[in-house]
Amino acid sequence: MTTEPKRYTADAPFRYLSLGWGVQSFTLAAMIALEELPPVDAAIHADTGHEAEGTYTHAARWTSWLEDHGVKIVTVKAKATTPVMRPSATNNLTRNGIYIPAHSLNPTTGVKGQIHRVFTDKWKITPVRRFVRSQVGKTSPDCVEAHMGISLDEWHRMKTSNVKYIKNVYPLVDARISRANCVAWLESKDIEVPPKSSCTFCPYHTLETWRVAKRAGGHDWEEAVAVDADLRSEVFTEGLEMYLHPHNKPLSEAVDIPEDHGFQQLELEMPCDSGNCFV
Repeated sequence: MTTEPKRYTADAPFRYLSLGWGVQSFTLAAMIALEELPPVDAAIHADTGHEAEGTYTHAARWTSWLEDHGVKIVTVKAKATTPVMRPSATNNLTRNGIYIPAHSLNPTTGVKGQIHRVFTDKWKITPVRRFVRSQVGKTSPDCVEAHMGISLDEWHRMKTSNVKYIKNVYPLVDARISRANCVAWLESKDIEVPPKSSCTFCPYHTLETWRVAKRAGGHDWEEAVAVDADLRSEVFTEGLEMYLHPHNKPLSEAVDIPEDHGFQQLELEMPCDSGNCFV
């Protein structure tokens, strides 16, 4: 006997949490696990393959806890997550493709800019929606609710879905919960606060984030330096030079820390990201 697939409608939608394993989305997952928020059918993580080691470590520690508390974790991944793609017989690129929003410099005119990012759609949105459609079968308006980990202090990031079958929902904004509130809530429950979630080579990193990455060294920094160098291994578009760092310098040179000059990092009571001391 064949079991009929569940029918999802606007009255009874397929509900999923977009799980990036950062502070806000993990807080939502933990709130669901502790029944402070309604359950979801799945918590979906779109793995770029380039998250910082701290994020993967946190996910490994807490996946079983979430699942033991009824939160089903699903990990999806795009077929290819290469930040710098070169033309080949299979990808149909007519020129080199950069999938991250690298900072650009025209060496002739000195004009700076930042190229359009493509990776969000290809590495995250597409694989998540592919999985969702496999669960709901035939789509209908608002048959899917996407619960997004955007907090009140990030309300400007809220967007309406660009497809009719998905309705974006923002539980933290609705409850007027900020990122700081998320941290406080996790600590009050003795739940580990995760590190900020982002790709190792994200061009949106703050200057302090780059300094911390260089000081820590290891795989995360090495991958970022390698990707940065790869951006300039060939001329990509109209003679522009591409960089990860907003100062349009090679990453290993642009990020200057005291240790580069034989000094030890001073322990500051307050973090400093002014950029006045070191680039």
